[in-house]
Amino acid sequence: MRNSIFLTALSLLAACRSDSNSAARSGTDASVLATADFEQSIGWGNADAASLTTEKAHSGQWSVRVKPEVAFSYTYSRQLRDLSPTPLTRLVLEGQVLRVAAGSTAKLVVQVNASPTDDTKVFYAALPVEQDVPKFGEWTAVRLPINLPTSATGANNIKIYLWNDQGTAPTYLDDVRLRKAE
Repeated sequence: MRNSIFLTALSLLAACRSDSNSAARSGTDASVLATADFEQSIGWGNADAASLTTEKAHSGQWSVRVKPEVAFSYTYSRQLRDLSPTPLTRLVLEGQVLRVAAGSTAKLVVQVNASPTDDTKVFYAALPVEQDVPKFGEWTAVRLPINLPTSATGANNIKIYLWNDQGTAPTYLDDVRLRKAE
C-alpha cells in the first residue's frame, strides 16, 4: 500500500533542474542540485494531479498542496548520483510553505531509500511545518538540514514530498530548492 502511494505520488520535483551543468550554464549557484517552482511540472510524471494547484502560489501560478483527501504531494525521486558526480553528505532543503489554518499540519519529508526499487530506508527526516510556520495565510521560508549517513551511496534514491499526516486543512509548498550545504 505504501509503495503504491509513493508510486502514485511519483516526482514532486520532476520538472526540477537537477543537472549540475545547467546551474553553471545559467549562472546560478553551483551548490543548487534541484529546484522547483511547479510552473513546469504540469504534465510530468505520474503525479497525483490533485496535489498540483493554482489556488495559491508563492511565485508564478502553481504550487503543490496536501489536504485530507490528498495525503502525499507530487514527489521528487532521483538517485543521488544523478544529482552530483561526487558523494553527497550534507544537504539543505529549502522552500516556501503556506498554512491556512491550525489544521495545516503537514510535514516536509526527505527520505533516502536503498535504491529506486528497494524502499529500505537509509535516511529519513521530516520537518513539521506547524513548528516552523506559526502564522496562517502567509508564505514562510522553511529550511531542513540533511546529514546523510556515511553509508549513503550514489545508488541511493532521494525522495522529497509534502505529507499530510492527519492534517485537517490544506498546506501548500512552492519554490523548493535542494542544495549542497556549505
